[in-house]
Amino acid sequence: MLKAQSLIFGGGPIPSHKINFEVSPGQILLISGPSGIGKTTLLNIISGFVPPVSGDLLLDNKSLLNKPVWERPISLLFQAKNLFNHMSCRENLRLSFSPNGWTNEEQDRLIEQTLLRLGIDHLIDRMPPSLSGGEEQRVALARALLKQDQIILLDEPFSALDKENRINAIDFIKKIATQHNRSILAVSHNSDDATKLGASVLDLTKTRTNAQ
Repeated sequence: MLKAQSLIFGGGPIPSHKINFEVSPGQILLISGPSGIGKTTLLNIISGFVPPVSGDLLLDNKSLLNKPVWERPISLLFQAKNLFNHMSCRENLRLSFSPNGWTNEEQDRLIEQTLLRLGIDHLIDRMPPSLSGGEEQRVALARALLKQDQIILLDEPFSALDKENRINAIDFIKKIATQHNRSILAVSHNSDDATKLGASVLDLTKTRTNAQ
């Protein structure tokens, strides 16, 4: 279980917040709120890129705050996608399994199945600069979901998707959470996403403190 205990962050350009939440394996938490309120900052704190002001972040009752980014069992989908432009989609996705891109036959089949599930299997040997915004977002989403980490953080995973692909991606994320027992935290501006994901909601407009 991932648990935030009196986690305080913010100030300066974003509001200050005091956060408490719990996300068990197989559950999804949707983080909502207007632009600039701190949704991405919260994901960066969980993943280890930014420290909180105070409080604690626990995974299975052990603090994550003393662990560097590379030691946290967390997969993060950035808003910027962060695909490597000099590598094909296949090569980008192989990085989900090892930093040198080495994979076995089973892992290569899983890559192909994931792309097929997201409707982009025909893009497997394309280079990222040749993709549309929605295609690039789905490849980046596939890379995040393929990683075998206990926690998956998704920053605006549906922002570039049309209605059909959005529904397909939501269904696949739900399957990953429930069938693979992952804890998923997703940022979204769309209030309907929580219902479709079967997610609980952390509304950052309700966690602001008076301190700025």
